[in-house]
Parts: sequence; C-alpha cells; structure tokens
Amino acid sequence: MASTQTLSTDRIDSFEVALGKHFSEKPRYVPFKDRRLSGDMTVETMLNSCHGKYMTSWRGVPLMKDCFDLIITQQLLWDLKPQTVIELGAYKGGSALWTADIVKAFGFKSRIISVDINMSMLCPLARECPDVTYIEGDVSEIEKCLPEELLKTLPHPWFINEDVHVNVVGVLEYLDKFMESGDYLLIEDTNPIKPTKLGQGLIKSLGYDPLGNEKLEQVKISLDTT
Repeated sequence: MASTQTLSTDRIDSFEVALGKHFSEKPRYVPFKDRRLSGDMTVETMLNSCHGKYMTSWRGVPLMKDCFDLIITQQLLWDLKPQTVIELGAYKGGSALWTADIVKAFGFKSRIISVDINMSMLCPLARECPDVTYIEGDVSEIEKCLPEELLKTLPHPWFINEDVHVNVVGVLEYLDKFMESGDYLLIEDTNPIKPTKLGQGLIKSLGYDPLGNEKLEQVKISLDTT
C-alpha cells in the first residue's frame, strides 16, 4: 500500500487529478444498453476467483462472494444508501448477515429481506440476526414471496440482489412494477465464462462447464419488455 511517507506531494497531486478526471469523464452508472456485455477475465482467473469464493466466510458463515463481489457490493451500498435491500438467494445466510453488518458500519438503516426456497440451511448466527427478515418461498411464484402489499410498504431507494437463476424474466418484470428512479438492481452470474456447477473451481473432479449466455439473454429480454 502506498504511503505519503514514500510519495512526493507532486506525485500525489498528479494522481488525484488523474483520478478526478477519470470519474468526471465517465458516468458512475452506465445504462445496460450502453454496457460492453463481455469481460476481460480469463477462465483461469474466473476459476481461481470461484475457489476463493467458496473459501470465504463472514463471522464464520459461508459468504459465497468473491473478492470482486465484496468490493463492488460494499461500494454500491455506500453510494446508494438503500432503505431496503432485497436479496434473492440466501444459502446459509452469510450474504444477508454481511450486508446487515456493512450497512450498520456505514451508519444508516436499511430493511434487509432475504428470500430462498429452503431456509433450513441457514446458519444459526445468520438466522438470529435481528436486522434480516428471511422469507421462505419459490421465486417461480415471486408474487407470493414478495406480495404487492409488502412491496408497497418498503421504503426507497431499493437495492435488489438477484442470485437465484430461476424465473429471471418473471422476477425482473414483476419487481420492475414497484421500482422507482434511484433503485438499483444487481444481477449476479451473467458472465458467460462463469462455472455452471457449484464447486467448480474448487473441486477438480467436477471439471469446468461455462455458464454461457443464457442468463444474460434473459436479462436482455426482460429489459426489452419493461
């Protein structure tokens, strides 16, 4: 890590000017239609990233987020300061617990809702977190998991994290009816080189099967119809 003890004032000033120029010339949030729908990550880097994801926990609870997810998500939470966080996909509750702790550390309040079809896998620490509401349900029937009566009571802005890979078009179209300007939707695992099977990148015997463009195409379909 750089230190002001080892860097000259001129060098620091030059860096900060360049950084400011970069942010001023490029919008912080780019519309989906203007984004480059490909990445620069190699397959080897992706598999190594997945290996790290499976090994990462938060307060002892499996997190299922890699280093890129953690940095990007915490920055989004700070920038957006959402009043409501909706997480689709809970697993053992590590992500919801991490989000609750990060929001608290940032000094603002947010209602955090985590939805999954099977909540029996939740770790006790995550289940007992008073800042998270867990809803057990099938997102194939998203209107039952998150009924209109509930959504209309949730304060905006919203931060929605979709990570279930089920009924993607239906979920996005349904939630779009309740979202407002300033809300943010994060859709995970749209990179076509991401492994398909749980554990790939960690367990060599599983090999490697790329995800492909199916989920990304579903997102594009949803945006074309909303």
